[in-house]
Amino acid sequence: MAASRYIAGGSCATLALLLGLIAGALVGCGSTAKGTLTPSSPPPTPASLPGNWEFTATITTSVSPIPIPSGDTVPIGAYLTSNGSAVTGSASVQMAFPMVCVADCCGGPFAQFSNALTGTLNTDGMVTLSSTVPNGGPVFTMIGTMSNANFTGGTFNLTGGCPASGSITGVEVPSLDGTYAGTVTSKDTGQSYSLSTTLEQSTTVNVRGFLDVSGTATLTGYPCLTSVTSALPLEQNSGFLGNQFGVTMNGAGGATLSLSGILSQDGKTIAATYTASGGSCKLDYGMGTLTLQ
Repeated sequence: MAASRYIAGGSCATLALLLGLIAGALVGCGSTAKGTLTPSSPPPTPASLPGNWEFTATITTSVSPIPIPSGDTVPIGAYLTSNGSAVTGSASVQMAFPMVCVADCCGGPFAQFSNALTGTLNTDGMVTLSSTVPNGGPVFTMIGTMSNANFTGGTFNLTGGCPASGSITGVEVPSLDGTYAGTVTSKDTGQSYSLSTTLEQSTTVNVRGFLDVSGTATLTGYPCLTSVTSALPLEQNSGFLGNQFGVTMNGAGGATLSLSGILSQDGKTIAATYTASGGSCKLDYGMGTLTLQ
């Protein structure tokens, strides 16, 4: 009985003796043995490729004929694919630069940005990408970590006539495929219309470096357009990269609807802009929000 009470009381020596099968695994009651692994949360899952990405470059330093304040951001859409650890991609800077030139610097740091990207991706999700303009043009490089549909901890550097550097982040963009509907309002007349469009993206980029977009749309109550379908060839009349897309659709009598928009990060809404023209349509444009059905 005394021995039983002694064991129940928590003697480290007696407990270790009775559990001889795991002798050496314990160094003291309630303590963790030396060399024992402490459970930890699993590491982030590296991002899968291929993928459509929207990057945001935040400028820290730059030299430009038009001063770019520190903290200004530049949106960059990119579609990336991989073969083993090798990464290739197509990118597009989604902002316009005015053609103002001083010495070798025209427009701004990204005005001559090359859309062809190459680089590497390791098993930890660390990615390095770069692009070079032929004949000694600007060289763009970026490095960061891709995991769980996010690009974090990134930095970029752009050399050439308009050098710049700073940080860069990114998110993977969901597919554009689906039917979106909502209300758009004309900026000319103030009239609102119901717009429904079914869109489908290609799975590879075209010769221009963009994903093709095909689709149909209906504008309820619009005076010169009812139903339209995507104009061919798609590679000349559509494009989707990053979170921005555009597609031209043809209607009856030579009328045309140009639809463009920005896809939300969750893929459920589009900030849309339309332009109607041709045929019996007076030039008109408007904006609205479309929701995935």
